[in-house]
Amino acid sequence: MAWLLILFIVLLSWTLWTGYCLLVNYKIASQIGLPIVTSPIAPLNPFQTLFGKSLIPLLKSLPWGLGAFARYNHFGWGFDDKYYMHKELGPAFIQVSPGQSILYVADAEAVEAIVSQWKDFPKPIEIYKPLAVFGHNVDTVEGEDWQRHRKITTISFNERNSNLVWVESLRQARDVLHSWVEYGEMGTNQTAEDITTLALHVLTGAGFGISYSFKTGLQTSQPGHSMTYRDALQTILQNGLFVFIFPHRLLTSSFSTKKMRTIGYSILEFKKYMEEMVKREKGLISRRDIGAGNLMSSLVRASEEANESPGKGSINRGLSEEEIYGNLFFYNLAGHETTANTLSYCILLLAAYPEWQAWLAEEISQVLGGQEGIETWEYQKVFPQLKRCLALMFETLRLYGPVTAIPKHTSTRPQSLSIDNKQYTVPPNTLIFLNTIALHTLPRYWGSDSLLWRPTRWISSSPSTPIGNETLQEPAKGTYIPWAEGHRVCPGRKFSQVEFVAVVAVLFGRYKVYPVLLEGESSENAKERILKTIEKSHVEITLQMKNPRSVALKWTRRD
Repeated sequence: MAWLLILFIVLLSWTLWTGYCLLVNYKIASQIGLPIVTSPIAPLNPFQTLFGKSLIPLLKSLPWGLGAFARYNHFGWGFDDKYYMHKELGPAFIQVSPGQSILYVADAEAVEAIVSQWKDFPKPIEIYKPLAVFGHNVDTVEGEDWQRHRKITTISFNERNSNLVWVESLRQARDVLHSWVEYGEMGTNQTAEDITTLALHVLTGAGFGISYSFKTGLQTSQPGHSMTYRDALQTILQNGLFVFIFPHRLLTSSFSTKKMRTIGYSILEFKKYMEEMVKREKGLISRRDIGAGNLMSSLVRASEEANESPGKGSINRGLSEEEIYGNLFFYNLAGHETTANTLSYCILLLAAYPEWQAWLAEEISQVLGGQEGIETWEYQKVFPQLKRCLALMFETLRLYGPVTAIPKHTSTRPQSLSIDNKQYTVPPNTLIFLNTIALHTLPRYWGSDSLLWRPTRWISSSPSTPIGNETLQEPAKGTYIPWAEGHRVCPGRKFSQVEFVAVVAVLFGRYKVYPVLLEGESSENAKERILKTIEKSHVEITLQMKNPRSVALKWTRRD
């Protein structure tokens, strides 16, 4: 029975150590002066991250409220809770656990200060290290390294590239719409999957110069490859946790499962494609060819120019080969699932609220008139006029943004922070989460209907204002941060906006979408079913619906 004694001693030691760490962290947090909630399990513990949400029913069944911490301890809890924790505790509170203390902030003034003072409140890059799958990128570095990455990667997102995004998005949206219309009255329940494919094709086309047809794609791999570029990338993006957690050599070993080996080979194939593309682009540069202007081309050229004429300081150097690969992969990771999910939420919301479809079509008709052929839709003329389409995106991101919290920290020094007009000193090494979901839903900033999806909240006009003279409302600083803000604002913001607006304009300019009713179901019941499907969302890497296939949609031409 010696092993039982050993096990008992180990468990007792772990319990005592956990309790001691919790008390130490609680003592430090209590000096700040903000409300405190506690958790016996660190929220960023890998086990908690993977299985925390499945344990909620068990924890909530514990007597005397012992499992109350389950409410705020699982990954993505902010979406389920909206602003209610902050309604109870105030604009900021601290979650104390044995692992670390986390300061949750949903105060516009404090958020604006944190994102503006990026040197005082840097990004905790240790959280993002797994994203350096192919090399460090603009999301996995800080300080001068980040400035160097940012300087070069920002150049890629220019108006020339936005035009490519516009053209490719129009083409893909036209094809997916034709596919959906062909289903007729039966409709399709593959909206989310099809939009994911559309977004992937926009990325490969406008980002890397590799165009695919929506229906067929490229069926055969290129010489020297066992997978197509699209299939390799798609496999990686659909299996992010495997890619980020497991060593790549383990994934391709003979001891791994078939699925893991497929993921491992996808990583090798995608890396090989990137190497070939970068080599080809450098060859074009040496021959003074202007290139295609896509993200990959612009990134490589900006890096080469920096290396050829470096200025003083490390921030003026170009990117290494690995850093180029790292940023190319990050473009795909950040730009694919985020826009795809936003479009999926938006389409289902429009199916639930058909009155907004008519509002949207009114603008599209006014701007485009009788131009049915997308070939005549010029980016520079059309995109700036589609303000309602953009308002639709802003409102969808407000309630269903891909990122439910943005992490910052205080690094090695304490920092002073004003929260609700009162000064607090935040200790060193304190993790800070900007609670985006709470910020985006607090009645204090968005009114009594803050939980209602209402796109007109973004449009400034009067009943007599012509559609062409409507303007977009600017939210108060610190209240709306779906692309982050300040120095760390997402460089692909315009890319996503152009893609979203183009797709929505094609889908809803001439067509309407309705839910396919279940037997005996009324339109009002169908609306409730759609909204329940939307609210049953969870965070994997980003926020997404658990079961979007539970809703089938049919598309009909507008009268």
